[in-house]
Amino acid sequence: MKGLQGYSMNLDYIDISKFLDKDRICLDYLQRNAIYDGAEMYYFNGCRKIEVWMRQATNQVNIKGSIPYFINGHNFYASHQDWLEGLDYIQGCLNVNIYSGQVNSFEFGTIQEIPFPEPDFLNHHIKVRGMEARAYHKGQVLTGREFVSPSLKIKLYDVQRNIKTKLDKPIRADLSRDYGWDSRKHYIKLENHYRQPEAYFKGNVQLSELLSSSFQQDLKKGLLTSYQSIMKTGTTAIPKSKADINAGTIPLMILKELEGLYDFNTEELIKGKLKEIPEEVFSQDDRKARLRTIRDNLKKISQHEKSSYDIEELLQAKLEA
Repeated sequence: MKGLQGYSMNLDYIDISKFLDKDRICLDYLQRNAIYDGAEMYYFNGCRKIEVWMRQATNQVNIKGSIPYFINGHNFYASHQDWLEGLDYIQGCLNVNIYSGQVNSFEFGTIQEIPFPEPDFLNHHIKVRGMEARAYHKGQVLTGREFVSPSLKIKLYDVQRNIKTKLDKPIRADLSRDYGWDSRKHYIKLENHYRQPEAYFKGNVQLSELLSSSFQQDLKKGLLTSYQSIMKTGTTAIPKSKADINAGTIPLMILKELEGLYDFNTEELIKGKLKEIPEEVFSQDDRKARLRTIRDNLKKISQHEKSSYDIEELLQAKLEA
């Protein structure tokens, strides 16, 4: 049993393009699905997990999809050997050397067991400087977050929801038996989606290069760096005494958490707002009394050095392993 706790950092989705020159692609193992804008799209017989696109005008073939899904029927564990076997099979069927093909985009990530509910974890991962933040919900429940730039997308999402809603019972049973999946535990997926590898890595990336041990090690470090770049709340410690949690303490706790993310000082903002209140509403003594109460509440709030929802140490241990 491998166990999702020990799930490796590995590739998932990939898009590979290959100029055929004088080569002729073998279509014997493919079934044509449709034609879009002059490009013919095929699937492998009996499997729709991998798309094969033929572009006659440019004499180019594109291969897109998740190799783990293609080989294993899921993407919760895939060894390097699984990848090589999957690519070798595709290459053999098409009769084209795809290892010399160019990688147009790909995903690299890991599944991590976490000690708190997935929506709570996601709620405390807020933004990355310089990247567009997107949140995804199912009803009122937060199920994922993305942080997007032109060349990179950092993804965090609820793995348990995907397992329970997208996979049939027999596959879930296999995950439990072979990989230690537990429906009562909590799992998150962290993923770097390299949208433009040539821009991110300052040059074209061939498939053979992507699969090299040195490149894979760089991708692992890059995944940890991406996680470290996510700004997190959850630094404020909840007071242990009920008497220390009043209607004024709660919004101050939220403001103290947001200070580090948005670069402001809670007390200075409140003092500024008090000064804006006209004297016919608040006398000088009123302002002093309100500020004294606020300072008393602030004294009840303590903060951790980092978010209690930060899983950097778990990811670092996986990287070192």
